[in-house]
Amino acid sequence: MTATSKISRRSIVTSMLCALALPCAPAMAVEGARLASSMRSLLEQTGIPGMTFAVFGAGLDRSDAAGLADREARTSMRPTTLMMGASTGKMIVAVLIYQEIQAQRLRLDDKVSRYLGDDAEYMKLPGAADFTIAMLLSHSSGLVDGAVDYAAMENSSGIWTSDRRFRAAQKTKLLFPPGSRYSYSDLNYQVLAAVLERIEGKSYEQLAVEKVLLPLQMRHTVPALHPHIAGLASGYAGPTTKPQYEGIHLPDKTASAGTLFMNPAFEGGGGGFATCSHDMAKFIFTVFNGGLIDAAQLHHMTGEDAVLPVQTEFPRVAAGVFAYKTPLGEAFGHSGLWFGYKTLVLYFPERKLGAAMQVNSQIDASGADLEVFRMEGKEFTMVEALSQLVLESTASTNGARS
Repeated sequence: MTATSKISRRSIVTSMLCALALPCAPAMAVEGARLASSMRSLLEQTGIPGMTFAVFGAGLDRSDAAGLADREARTSMRPTTLMMGASTGKMIVAVLIYQEIQAQRLRLDDKVSRYLGDDAEYMKLPGAADFTIAMLLSHSSGLVDGAVDYAAMENSSGIWTSDRRFRAAQKTKLLFPPGSRYSYSDLNYQVLAAVLERIEGKSYEQLAVEKVLLPLQMRHTVPALHPHIAGLASGYAGPTTKPQYEGIHLPDKTASAGTLFMNPAFEGGGGGFATCSHDMAKFIFTVFNGGLIDAAQLHHMTGEDAVLPVQTEFPRVAAGVFAYKTPLGEAFGHSGLWFGYKTLVLYFPERKLGAAMQVNSQIDASGADLEVFRMEGKEFTMVEALSQLVLESTASTNGARS
């Protein structure tokens, strides 16, 4: 991902405590106004209905919103408004897997068949006997993406189990020999969720609530198990450019009055949550500061142990997160796309900050799939837009310490 605009680096700070100090208040007010202006400008120039943004770190806990949660009802977007987190939920799966490794109930080189070998539906997947936990974490199994999505688009109703997801992909073929290359697939994390369920004897969603959501007090994050999700912003979509969705016609409005156009439960470990920017900024900060997994697991998660035989281009795949080049240095996190919603969650190590942004559209005002934001005459990818918002929200603190 190539940056289209350059932002000069400011001096790095290791603590954000000054953000709460009284002498900084006038500057904070100015930066707050600038941040609000940038968010409004982004919406005006793209035609996106609404967005939320949050940044979380030591002494800094900020959430903002702009625009509309529902265009037709003229409902304002709020910082705690929920949107579909989509693939950002894979980071929760990864954390739970690493917790099992810490507890010595699981190893990275374990074959998945050790845990699911007696599951007839799993064993019908191509390559099922060869996959390891590490392969699934790093998307190097060779499993195709989109098979479960297709099945859900045909019929999303009813209860979604791991077996139902496995059946949807049984007629597919591996893209390459397991462990040899990289190719992103929701199915990798849906298999990992099934492993967690087998080890713990509880549903993946229950494990996520007990081990992540409750300990971190992520009060505005809920498992997406039903079409109706209280507090959900309306989503706006059009035909997506992802190849596996060619020929699928999405409704222009994918959720209304908190009810999605289809049952989201098909995602499971591939996503599986409705959330807000604040909860996800807090989550990613906690992951990288020892609150959920230990240093050894984080070392593997960020890809510092060559988790793949070859390096991928930026964003570089690691194991549960991706590494991104940003105007604020290298960052780690994950993006998410759900019909009518886009989410990005990043941790900026040089600034020791977690940040997230969500928008309730996947298309711009011209109907094109939303890949680039335009703000104040400049083009930004979502990574760059989030970096710019982080810079603006912390500028007064950085200036006070420089």
